[in-house]
Amino acid sequence: MTRYFLLRGVSAGALTFAMLSPALATHNLPTIDVGGQRRAAHHGTTSHAAGPVVAQPAAPAPGPAVVTSPAPSPVVSRWSPTLPDGKPAFVEKWQLPNTVASITRQQIERKINILDSEDAVRYMPSLFVRKRNVGDTQAVLQTRTWGIGSSARSLVYADDLLLTALIANDNNVGAPRWGLVAPEEIERVDMLYGPFSAQYPGNSVGGVLKITTRMPEKLEVSVKDTVAIQDFHLWGTNKSLVNNVTSMFVGNRYGDFSYTISGNWQRGSQQPLTYTTTPVVVPGSYIMSNLYGTTYANVLGSGGNLNNDQVNAKLKLAYDFTNTIRGTYTFGFWSNDGTSYPENYLVQGGGAYWGGLVPVVNRGRVSYNPYLTTAALQNFGAAYYRVQERIMVNAAAVKSNSGGPFDFEVSASNFTYLDSDQVAPWSAAVPYGGFTLNGRDSVFKGTYWTLFDAKGIARPAEGPLVNHDISFGVHGDQYHLNNPVWVTSNWAAGMAANTGVATSIAQGTTRTQALWAQDAIKLRDDLKFTAGIRGEVWQASNGYNQSANLNTLGTGLTGAPSTWLPIYQPNQYSTRFSPKGALEYFYDKNWTARASIGMANRFPTVSELYNLATVSSSGTVTNPNPNLRPENAISSELAIERKIGGNGTARVSFFDEQMRDAMIRQVTLIPATALSTTAWTNVQRIRNSGIEVAIQREDVGFKGLEVQASATWLNSRIIANPTWIPSAANAEVPWATSVAGKNVPNVPNWRGTLALTYRPDDRWAFTLAGRYQSKLWRTMANNDVAYGIYQAFDPFFVVDTKINYKWNDRFSFDFGIDNIGNYRYMLFHPFPQRTFFFAAKYEYGRDKKGAPGIFVTGDEGGLPDVSTWFQPVAFNWN
Repeated sequence: MTRYFLLRGVSAGALTFAMLSPALATHNLPTIDVGGQRRAAHHGTTSHAAGPVVAQPAAPAPGPAVVTSPAPSPVVSRWSPTLPDGKPAFVEKWQLPNTVASITRQQIERKINILDSEDAVRYMPSLFVRKRNVGDTQAVLQTRTWGIGSSARSLVYADDLLLTALIANDNNVGAPRWGLVAPEEIERVDMLYGPFSAQYPGNSVGGVLKITTRMPEKLEVSVKDTVAIQDFHLWGTNKSLVNNVTSMFVGNRYGDFSYTISGNWQRGSQQPLTYTTTPVVVPGSYIMSNLYGTTYANVLGSGGNLNNDQVNAKLKLAYDFTNTIRGTYTFGFWSNDGTSYPENYLVQGGGAYWGGLVPVVNRGRVSYNPYLTTAALQNFGAAYYRVQERIMVNAAAVKSNSGGPFDFEVSASNFTYLDSDQVAPWSAAVPYGGFTLNGRDSVFKGTYWTLFDAKGIARPAEGPLVNHDISFGVHGDQYHLNNPVWVTSNWAAGMAANTGVATSIAQGTTRTQALWAQDAIKLRDDLKFTAGIRGEVWQASNGYNQSANLNTLGTGLTGAPSTWLPIYQPNQYSTRFSPKGALEYFYDKNWTARASIGMANRFPTVSELYNLATVSSSGTVTNPNPNLRPENAISSELAIERKIGGNGTARVSFFDEQMRDAMIRQVTLIPATALSTTAWTNVQRIRNSGIEVAIQREDVGFKGLEVQASATWLNSRIIANPTWIPSAANAEVPWATSVAGKNVPNVPNWRGTLALTYRPDDRWAFTLAGRYQSKLWRTMANNDVAYGIYQAFDPFFVVDTKINYKWNDRFSFDFGIDNIGNYRYMLFHPFPQRTFFFAAKYEYGRDKKGAPGIFVTGDEGGLPDVSTWFQPVAFNWN
């Protein structure tokens, strides 16, 4: 379908919605019938009952989701996030047309060495999280079509709370705030691929990841303690790094009221994340090349040797106003306190002595210069920092789940930085060593985002719309960025020693209001058509930038005073419409085919518009770009799925995405000047096309052996980018004249996962899993050819293993190894090497027998009966 016909569909979709509105208003709320059953879903899945649901025999056609989940419980609560067939309830409720991959709490316990909530998606198709260390605050989600620098091209939710920080699109402050979810509170995780649902904004172009947390029907208590030990060796760093994570969960129900209290406490030491390099050969340094293989980038020492302490606490309350209407409130608090120390490879013991002063003779006169360059000294200074953050979140919702003629949800959430300071000295000090007293303080306090959503779905039981599930909603959001970097007279004192001088200030606000509607129509028993449209009005305002250069000691401003003046950026406004469509065909009870197409409009984030403005000594300027245009993508997918072996699935997806005006940081010329600028700019056209294969099957060859595998091939190309210019700093001069046909930065061509889990009985689970990813390109010209060096993006193949043992219904134990082959690779930063995991878990309330014992339940395990293991089973497609 062409862009022309999609745009023409906007007016037709809007007219249809307007005509349906009076009809929808005439429907009354349903009469509550606890034992009642709603009419069957149009796509033939097990129906969603108004009361507790009893599993029905398999329906003649499966639903759209690819779900890798264990056999479900035969009885499911009305508010359970999982349907009797194991699929996510919210996808069925809202008739979402997306391909879905899922993982449940039970699978996480058996397969994954989990320390942080983002570890849960490790083996899901096409997904990769850029998690550099335990408690990483910059762990960006990589999706099918967009890589690890695209935090704003996917959405991560925890229940009704948006975790993705849509204040930026980067590998830094835009990353999801995973730390607000404790691993022990996760019930399931679902990934919706592509922007095919009108419910979600254009940021869903890469997909929507939803974490659903637990809300038990009876008293449940769990406490888990995990120790991780990493043996890290690279260049001058040789350390054993220990992390400890304690996660807890308590939940209960009293009549109509239920609650959960969860928390997570992480403390430990991390491997280096950054390195100080120089093109000069310095005794004691490690000889390395730069990214392009054109000159030296010798390693002088490491930074980011972080000792961090993070705490997450969350209270979640729920009240059932009726049998079908529930209100929820969530309060969350997260704090982070970390200290990073640089490691100096030039002196024994890695201490803070930088070589003193070196005599230089010029025309008979002797002067003294630092042994290291100013840039190297300032890099060592920046590597010695303390970061302190406190974040508060509030979310409230009222929703119905009758499964009858009408259901609704209303939700609001707010995410606020109470405090956020990163303080560091200005530079390493010479000639006596140590660091300068003065420094800088990077602040995010005052940054926040607020969201509101109201939506409903009408399921007429009779009349001309009887075969329609019509959903609709309104959305509003506001994102505000406040990020000054202050000069301080005493860096350790932070804002208490603020001099009132800022090296840079970035502020701004964006707002979006949206209306959307979607209709899932049962054309025949074996055919379903879904059409939707989303209209959005976006505004960017209050853009403010200020920057100033300081001298090498950080004690005074340099340059003309006129360059210190603030810049008040122009406001921006945009209105966009995004039509969607999907056609799903159910060939029989095993085969399903679905063709989807959707337009996605992603608006610029505050940081893309008003990012920090600084001028480097080379004359290259890094500037904000308040004139960015929204991205516009047309995404399509053909997914063919087969149900195999009971609850197993096999799927192949052919996908394509054509994007115009993609916002990517690159070097361009400043009009009417001879200067170049590095800024976010609109790339005229990009195309991402590929194939994804995903398989999940139990009892493969042996009873209890589960295989989960996926492979993704992506051809991601720059079609046109006329504003790009070659950069000498990127070694692109003089040979590079165009980047048309080059790979899009930060996106791999190949990805794959394979996980084998063997469960010989109810007590033991053994998992062996592997992850592969091909090389990424960092530059538009694809000329960063070096491997294994700082800032490179290497290919990797990592193998993990886990053993899960359940001693009784109270205690279980884990032993695992991540990166068992000790594969060393860089994704800009060095990633973890071989890491050992040991975990012990206590839980109460999930026992099958209802045993009264607090610790001993009478079903304690002894030595395994291996004679019953490895029982062969015949392969059965059905």
